Amino acid sequence: MRKKLGVLASVLLLSASALLWSGCQDRCCDTAPVCEQPCKPICKPVCPPACKPVCAPVCKPAPVCAPVCPPVCKPAPVCAPVCPPPCEPMCKMPVKCKHGTSAELNCLDGITVTGRNPGMCMLGEQYPIEFEIKACDDVCDVVVTTRLPEGVSFVRSQPEANVNGNKLVWDIGHMDKCQVIHAKVWVKCECEGEQCVCFCATATPVRFCSLVCAQPILTCEKCGPEQVCPGDPIHYTITVTNRGSCTAEDVVVTDSLPDGVEHQSGQKSLTFKLGNLEPCQTKTVNFCVTAVKRGKVTNNVVVTACNADSTSCQWTTCICCCGIECTKVGPKEQGMGKNADYQITVTNTGDLPLTDVIVTDTAPSSTSIVAANGAQINGNNAIWRLRELKPGEKVSFSITLTTCVPGCFTNRVNVNNCQGCQAACEYTTRWKGRATINACITQTESPICIGETTSYNITVINQGSEADTNVGVTVKFPAEVVPMGAAGDTAATINGQTVTFAPVANFNARQTLKYRVDAQAKSSGDARIILEVNSDSLKTPLVQQESTIVN
Repeated sequence: MRKKLGVLASVLLLSASALLWSGCQDRCCDTAPVCEQPCKPICKPVCPPACKPVCAPVCKPAPVCAPVCPPVCKPAPVCAPVCPPPCEPMCKMPVKCKHGTSAELNCLDGITVTGRNPGMCMLGEQYPIEFEIKACDDVCDVVVTTRLPEGVSFVRSQPEANVNGNKLVWDIGHMDKCQVIHAKVWVKCECEGEQCVCFCATATPVRFCSLVCAQPILTCEKCGPEQVCPGDPIHYTITVTNRGSCTAEDVVVTDSLPDGVEHQSGQKSLTFKLGNLEPCQTKTVNFCVTAVKRGKVTNNVVVTACNADSTSCQWTTCICCCGIECTKVGPKEQGMGKNADYQITVTNTGDLPLTDVIVTDTAPSSTSIVAANGAQINGNNAIWRLRELKPGEKVSFSITLTTCVPGCFTNRVNVNNCQGCQAACEYTTRWKGRATINACITQTESPICIGETTSYNITVINQGSEADTNVGVTVKFPAEVVPMGAAGDTAATINGQTVTFAPVANFNARQTLKYRVDAQAKSSGDARIILEVNSDSLKTPLVQQESTIVN
């Protein structure tokens, strides 16, 4: 029994050793495993399986050993936590440039060239390379050359350079001492790393002798009033300037006067000697003439010198009058209570436009304004405003008046403007009143008997405020009474039963006419005597009756 147990234990130990050896063969290691030497017959207990290494490089396969017995187990490793998969480096160290961002060629061949780069540029972006070229002396044949590195590409340059591949050349030519020229090249960064720009410059020192070429250049200006009235003085100023680079010698100004102006000397050409004019020097001439004729006058000025080309200038003045005229028309007579229409005409009779023209019609206090088209009515004033009235232009306005008072009334128009020209006009209308005719007839005896006589007194009064014309009186008798005679302010005519008085040509206001007719009774009855008054103002006759009883 013990022998069987011992054999079983040996078999189990061999099986465990075999399993342990096959598990170690799958591990990764930093170096190849060292094969174990044959073990002693006595084997140790089975050890736990080893952990697979984490984040370790894969090793070559372990050599196959042929141990006599299972290898001795190493201590069980401590398992490390799972780490992220392998990745790229977190950052790169910046490249340290072996050259500075600026450099200078100091006064080689008489020029100094300074080149400057920015400290850093992002990959794919543009950056400028700046050059400053300064002449330490007078030089000629100045040439500046630069070569761009392989890691950049050319974009543009200022001033424009001759570009040949990565080579840029500025052929500057002549430079004066201390003259400075700035150049700039824009390039694009194509790859990482230090980008070194190489530049060089050549020039030839020189000396110069010079000659000044100059000429005098004369200019003139003339000014004066733009407009004057006849008889006004005209003051002119002539300004002569040498805008050249050397002296103008023996400068003479000649002004030719046109018709329409006169100088006190009576001369038509005025001459003024200015002498010499230095460069940028100015001299002026002032003189006065008198305006004698309406119209636009232009006088020319000619400036000459011994060593300069002549020049000329001119000025135009309008000799003109400011004139305005106003007229007004309307009815000479109008009946009281009716409307009277008037028309106002304003004309610019001068040579200048008139601005802000104001036309004011003032109606008499006894009248009132009925209408005034386009006007602003303020009480008895009608006001029209015009922005401008050009020469020869004519404008008309209308106004309507009325009154209830008879008489002759005049309304006046005043015209004003910014130029100070004034005008006035007026019109008088006789407003006629109405003639009011009143008449009455009375008898001396009534009733009367057949054969008796009676008299009829007739009175006609103009109670109105205006005279009436052609006022006639007619008395008609019935058969009961026969007219026997008549008298009065006008002659009477008896024709049968009708008595007619001659008409009055002009029957003034408040005037009275008196007539008398004598009659005899012929038959009994109620006799009705009819009085008729006619005039030019009466559209229908005025009729009155008187009753006489005949017994």
